[in-house]
Amino acid sequence: MAAQQLDIDGSVAVVTGAAQGIGRAVALRLAQEGARLALLDIVDARETASAIESRGAEVWQHRTDLTDVASIAAAFRVLDARWGPPAVLVNVAGVFADLPFLETPPEAYDRVMAVNARGVFFCSQEAARRMAAEGGGRIVNILSTASAQGFALESAYCASKGAALLLTRTMAVELGRYGIQVNGVGPGTVRTAMGGEYLGHGPIAPHELARTPLGRFGEPEEIADAVAFLATRAAWMTGQVLYVDGGFLAAGLPWLEELAEEGPVSRPA
Repeated sequence: MAAQQLDIDGSVAVVTGAAQGIGRAVALRLAQEGARLALLDIVDARETASAIESRGAEVWQHRTDLTDVASIAAAFRVLDARWGPPAVLVNVAGVFADLPFLETPPEAYDRVMAVNARGVFFCSQEAARRMAAEGGGRIVNILSTASAQGFALESAYCASKGAALLLTRTMAVELGRYGIQVNGVGPGTVRTAMGGEYLGHGPIAPHELARTPLGRFGEPEEIADAVAFLATRAAWMTGQVLYVDGGFLAAGLPWLEELAEEGPVSRPA
């Protein structure tokens, strides 16, 4: 049977990490599509819930530790009783450890992997079991440009996002027969609290801007628009990643004005 666009008006959409940043923007964007929002976060997502309610949409939040499989399972059981199975899951929650590879302790590595990879795995497992019973659904994983490229001082983060990328593709292969499409959005650096922490020291910000053809960092709402497309209108896509990064991954040698002023340079073949 041909895949179709998904009308999520009145359907349940689960968003992890919804208390702030990209997760908050995604929840608000899916509320515009008419979804009922289930917000899973280890911290209180009350502000996001209030913003959704003010737009006339239904919302429910549940404190959930995404590193704890029992906590994830419990959240989905409560959702079953409250609203029923989800049509959409967006795995947004993420953490990072800004540390040199040789100085990254096991506890830092374990925490990053537990949230960014293990949490995605078991949230998706809970959602996909329910979606399969209902005949289909959409899972969207927030990945990163770090899923495709190494970043100094971010070895644990890159490892976790690379794992999430391959998990996205593998789930797409296994779950397609149940009518479940699994895709990812790979943001570049976005103006969030976590993004600000990453850019907050040293020469990182000007270096990244020099490598970004569109010349600015992203906004959470721009990532949310890509998520909304994959969650609703992408009818014949699965196992894919939309990189929303201002052109960052496309750039090799950045375009620098001082190079342009020197005129053309002859390079050996």
